[in-house]
Amino acid sequence: MTDTERRTAEPDDTPSGPGDAAVSHRRWPARLAAAAIVVGVAALVASMVVRVPWYVLAPGSSRPTEPLISISGAPSFDNDGAVEFLTVSERQATPIELFAAWLNPALDVRSEEQLHGKQTPNENRTINLAMMAESKDAATYQALRRMGYEIGVDGRGAVVASVVQGAPADGVLSVGDVVTAIDGTPIALSSQLVQAVGAHRPGDVLSFTIHHVDDSGDSAPADAAPPGERVVSVTLGARTDDPTKGFLGVSTFTLGLTFHFPVEVTIESGAVGGPSAGLAFTLGILDRLTPASITGGLAVATTGTISLDGTVGPIGGIEQKVRAAQRQGVQLMLVPASQLDDALAVADGLDIEGVTTLDDALALLARRGGGDLVLPPAPSRS
Repeated sequence: MTDTERRTAEPDDTPSGPGDAAVSHRRWPARLAAAAIVVGVAALVASMVVRVPWYVLAPGSSRPTEPLISISGAPSFDNDGAVEFLTVSERQATPIELFAAWLNPALDVRSEEQLHGKQTPNENRTINLAMMAESKDAATYQALRRMGYEIGVDGRGAVVASVVQGAPADGVLSVGDVVTAIDGTPIALSSQLVQAVGAHRPGDVLSFTIHHVDDSGDSAPADAAPPGERVVSVTLGARTDDPTKGFLGVSTFTLGLTFHFPVEVTIESGAVGGPSAGLAFTLGILDRLTPASITGGLAVATTGTISLDGTVGPIGGIEQKVRAAQRQGVQLMLVPASQLDDALAVADGLDIEGVTTLDDALALLARRGGGDLVLPPAPSRS
């Protein structure tokens, strides 16, 4: 018999009688069960590993600012208490993390577009680090001015860092646009854009002279119009916290922001991005420059942006930052006044105060034995 004939003669799995058929039918449920287990395990693994275009925002850290601040050119001091800055943990979710986050009131869920707009993660990271750098400069500017120093500042326009979806600027201004004038009045600093918009009422139409940051090529002469410059018009909406004031719906930072500081201040913020530690860094610098505790010896958590005119602005993730402060066990928390109600909603007994300006924060801390009580008299400004 040949090999071919030998293989043909061997029995196969085809049932030859009723008994064999019964055995075969009994195998099918077992095989289906095994397949279902394999598929289920694969789906479970995928739900724990595969990332979806949604992000979970969770309470981050609460860290003292003073150990991060180094000062050269002026005396510095170590004091009791602490000014702490707060962060939010941002993580791209897996399906199982997303489901758990929807069930947890301490977490917030945002779509990728809500969080980053049309930017890539790298572009978003670059912009956030630029905003952190400007925030540290603004904090240094405010702190040194409060201590009586004169400081020069220069810039080359306000760069659009984000646009609120559905806001008046949406579809007219884009991330990366640089505003150099409003109604013909030059805009060199981000704070000047904020002031210009805030001076108008809802319904006012403003003309913005803009170019795109990628088109400007930083080598363009300061007195020459950047390539691609154009003028666009925006009809202002109303601010939710003050309906009498105009609302544009963008966040910005200054292109080529340059300060002439008489004292060198270094803040080691690490990989943390964004502008929300501005007020905390301002108070931390003042604490390092003052021989007595600016917090009156208390551990004070602080969040809020700081502008060059001393205004404290709103931040993202207020609920998560309140919970981070609670976890750290601080004795007082300062938040932007416009977000006080949101903060109090999750305060759970934490002492929280709202502030609108740096002066508000210093006056409030004075009631705790710090603030203006331990600082030199505020300089008069013309």
